Amino acid sequence: MYGWDRRLLVLAMLSMGLGACKRPYRVGEYVLVEWEGAEYPAYIVERKGSTRYRVHFDGYDSRWDQDVGLDRIRGRAVGPVRQPPPPQKVRIASGQVTPNEKGSASPPAPYNVGDKIKVRWRGSPYAATVIGVVSNDRFLVHYEGHEDAWDETVPVDRIISRR
Repeated sequence: MYGWDRRLLVLAMLSMGLGACKRPYRVGEYVLVEWEGAEYPAYIVERKGSTRYRVHFDGYDSRWDQDVGLDRIRGRAVGPVRQPPPPQKVRIASGQVTPNEKGSASPPAPYNVGDKIKVRWRGSPYAATVIGVVSNDRFLVHYEGHEDAWDETVPVDRIISRR
């Protein structure tokens, strides 16, 4: 086997070897995911398509689960992984850092975690509770009487008033 036959065989073997390295991720796999500039360990909880996955960040509440593309998955996590500090928005939402501690001169947020408010959704007011402060003008809210799946981040202009 000389010449082109041998070259084709080598190319075929190389392509099979490279393809094996890029096997798709599977539900339950432990991976590293880019989140606000750092790599965080996460579990794949659902496949959303050929290049998108729902991930649960190890050590974080399920409200921080995200749909991520392959561009944010940095690879499979092997062994114990050092957990970087929480992203800024997680620290703010959990009360570890106030918006003013971020180093900006912005005014404090007008609402805090636990505040009872009314939120405009599709033109109607709904009773809600602030469950996270994303920034001084964006809030994570839970609509009373509704599942957690309806929780959303709303801008301050959708908040009608306190209750």
